[in-house]
Amino acid sequence: MVMPVQSGVSQSTGNQWMSQEYVMAYYWFPNQTQPSYIVMRVFGADRIKQWNLQPNDEIKARFHVEAHEYNGRWFNEIRLDAVTFVGASAAKNPQAIPPAQPENQPAQGANGQYGGQQSTQGNQGAQPAPFPPQVDANGNPINKEGGKADDLPF
Repeated sequence: MVMPVQSGVSQSTGNQWMSQEYVMAYYWFPNQTQPSYIVMRVFGADRIKQWNLQPNDEIKARFHVEAHEYNGRWFNEIRLDAVTFVGASAAKNPQAIPPAQPENQPAQGANGQYGGQQSTQGNQGAQPAPFPPQVDANGNPINKEGGKADDLPF
């Protein structure tokens, strides 16, 4: 589902901004019969226009999760960083826009307070895990290095 475009002017910089949310269906495991859903936000008029995501587009997505505080509660936001069209949608295949680099300033929350921004770069050069992860006949993840999956609950 493609949600309406949102736009405005930054109070801190005076620059215009634009974002759009998309509700996407995904299958985490190959044998999953019902899709799960996730809301992802594309930030920036250039990406919205270039990717031109439409209902039923099939994509491979790279994204990151950010959290922000509002009135004492914390909320997650999932931002789409890169899109590769696959399947029947592969004909769209726009040139990928490199992910935005984190700014040198900390992120400002909705209440005007600043929080620290962390960057994890320890995994550079490593091969990404297969997506969706490989599973055995019971739906349990398979770890190729030792054949044994880790004990993490997620």
